[in-house]
Amino acid sequence: MLEEIFTTQGRLNRLPYLKYFFGLLFASAFLNFMVSFVVVFLTGDPESTLLYILSLIVTVPFTAGSIMCAIRRLHDLNRSGWFFLLALIPILNLFLEIYLFCFRGTRGVNKYGADPLEV
Repeated sequence: MLEEIFTTQGRLNRLPYLKYFFGLLFASAFLNFMVSFVVVFLTGDPESTLLYILSLIVTVPFTAGSIMCAIRRLHDLNRSGWFFLLALIPILNLFLEIYLFCFRGTRGVNKYGADPLEV
């Protein structure tokens, strides 16, 4: 399953994208909650440097996986992965997510590979 998330090659249709997006989101939130709970329990300091470092270590792989899934989803829509840079622009990032969640991918083969619904 990690090979399916941590790659930018190929295409990803809507349902797997939603599954990976929300799976990564909830897993990251749960692990960050657990790290916070354990660190605060052990140190008694909710603003400790250890908490920030561990939260960063937990969050980075989940963020990278989400970006890679979004790039594959853009490939399904016959767009370059560079299109994801629109996520850095406020308001446009909302429209980009709506686009990724709602629009059907290119039917048939496109320059990024075969249609994942036909494979």
